[in-house]
Amino acid sequence: MTRRPTILVVEDDDILAASLTTRLSLEGMSPIRAATCAGALAILHRSRIDAVISDIRLPDGSGEDVFWSERARFAMTPTIFATAYGDVEQAVRLVKLGAIDYLTKPFDIGALVALLDRVLARDGRRPVPGAEDDGGFPDDARVAEALDRLVEVRENLLLVGPSGSGRRTAARRLHDRSSRREAPFVVIDGASLDDRLLFGAIDATGAFEPGVLETVGEGTLLLTEIADIAPEIQARLLRFVEERRYRPVGATAERSFAGRLVTTSTRTPEESAASTAIRPDLLHRLAVIEVRIPPLAERSADLAALAGHILEVERAADPRRAEVRFSEVAIEAIESHDWPGNIREMRNRIVRAVLLGRDETIGAGDLFPERPPEEEAGDLRLETARRDAERQVIETALTENGGRIVATARSLGVSRVTLWSKMKRFGIARP
Repeated sequence: MTRRPTILVVEDDDILAASLTTRLSLEGMSPIRAATCAGALAILHRSRIDAVISDIRLPDGSGEDVFWSERARFAMTPTIFATAYGDVEQAVRLVKLGAIDYLTKPFDIGALVALLDRVLARDGRRPVPGAEDDGGFPDDARVAEALDRLVEVRENLLLVGPSGSGRRTAARRLHDRSSRREAPFVVIDGASLDDRLLFGAIDATGAFEPGVLETVGEGTLLLTEIADIAPEIQARLLRFVEERRYRPVGATAERSFAGRLVTTSTRTPEESAASTAIRPDLLHRLAVIEVRIPPLAERSADLAALAGHILEVERAADPRRAEVRFSEVAIEAIESHDWPGNIREMRNRIVRAVLLGRDETIGAGDLFPERPPEEEAGDLRLETARRDAERQVIETALTENGGRIVATARSLGVSRVTLWSKMKRFGIARP
């Protein structure tokens, strides 16, 4: 049974809060309401929250106070701010700092639900009709196979790949398919790491301020871009990684860590050792197991299936665009593009095309408005020839493998999802 996404609603207006929580419940979500900053922080410390809707002005502070106090969790928790007209400037600034979006009061609750649906579906926290349980988008078959073998492995794991290639989605897949799935999944950027944020601290009153490790509990900590970790914390991080124990700032007693540690880098361990200031002994212990996440430039056979999945997410989130489709020329343009920005670039281009499109067909020009018309025409002629050749290769492979889909996909080096997608697009019947 799929877990209902848990939404924290931080709102001191009882009437608006009741309307929001009722509507979210009807939409298949599990809302939790807090009326103050202190209440919101208490809930975030003890609960796995999938998204936050927060008012800017609260009785004991502001939504921004919550945002920064819990930055370790908000680094991965989608956050939407609700604001009065006079606070729009502050809301815009928070969006630039990492919040998902803001809505100006009074806002349409239906629009909020649509935005929330889109955000949760992209992060793999909300099921998309017809989508596979793959962590948010179709995986490279080899990466998926490697990750599935590592689901319950406790050793530290390093995910290597370019920015936007899906490393976070890969880590989320590991977490959601493991026995830790009900515990928190927390993401923190290596560049922002410091002692208090990671280990927690004892404040002037003697109270314990939880750090990231305490928040993670028995869940998963994803530490991104390890090459950016400051040299002054690396020695203490090394000791924690070796012993799985840590001491909060100002504390005398140590605490143990029962969670899983996953890290990411754009460089291989060898490249990091040669070109960054990260300690070799720390790097060695963070990369006990290394999995490479390939860029989209190396996944040409999966591009159409991936784009189709992203489009499906957008259609599910916006009923007004439920019938939108890619044109054949758009698919060809997708498959011929180098995608230097990887999955992030693909998602951004598709989202823009869906939002700005005026009819039900997305063309190549909607996805790549920077291309001159003559270049698009030339691409079409080349892609038509390539498409015919690709169809022939698939038909031949199907015949050689007796029509068996799994065997054919394996012989072509693509996933079954990709093979079915191409067979459907080319009108190829299974022998």
